[in-house]
Amino acid sequence: MASERHLVVVAGVDPAATDALASALRDDGTVRTAYSVEALRESLDAEVDVVLVDVDLVDGPIDPLLTDVRTREFDCQIGVSTPDPDRTADGFDAAADAVVERDSTAVRETVQWLAARARYRARLEEFYDLAERRAALTDDEGALDRLDRQIDRLRRELGEMFDGLDDVSAFDAALAPAERGLDARNGGCSGDPSEPTESDER
Repeated sequence: MASERHLVVVAGVDPAATDALASALRDDGTVRTAYSVEALRESLDAEVDVVLVDVDLVDGPIDPLLTDVRTREFDCQIGVSTPDPDRTADGFDAAADAVVERDSTAVRETVQWLAARARYRARLEEFYDLAERRAALTDDEGALDRLDRQIDRLRRELGEMFDGLDDVSAFDAALAPAERGLDARNGGCSGDPSEPTESDER
């Protein structure tokens, strides 16, 4: 599967440090910068894959802000940037060094890992949406055939993505779709979407 670029929002109270982080990430994707909580909220939309938030962006604990970002309609991965690895927060997916000059490669790898989780989760959402539509169809053979081909394609993509993630990351990404309680009403759409079906193996 070809490498996909991602969209990252880098938010921090220090414009120079925030811009340095953003510059280190632009080779891998599109980056938006925000220098306040209000600007961060305005930068969020359905296209955002990763949000990287400076722990100093707010006065006091950052946890409420992370909770607010996560409970928005937009489903993205959240990282915190901090100069001190012992100072993080609850409710985030990864931590990155706020002083990017110390190890820009590590920062890029952290964001790439978060973006991979975001892509896997987005594909899972698409898979389960198609599976729900497939389960609701009964007598439209043309539509069923098209949906089956789309579902098989997504199964293959999910299998490739799964191979690139550790077990914990794949499990975390799968939680939200699984909690939607999709009924296994159709044998071709139930089970682990990353496992091949007979049509995949032909």
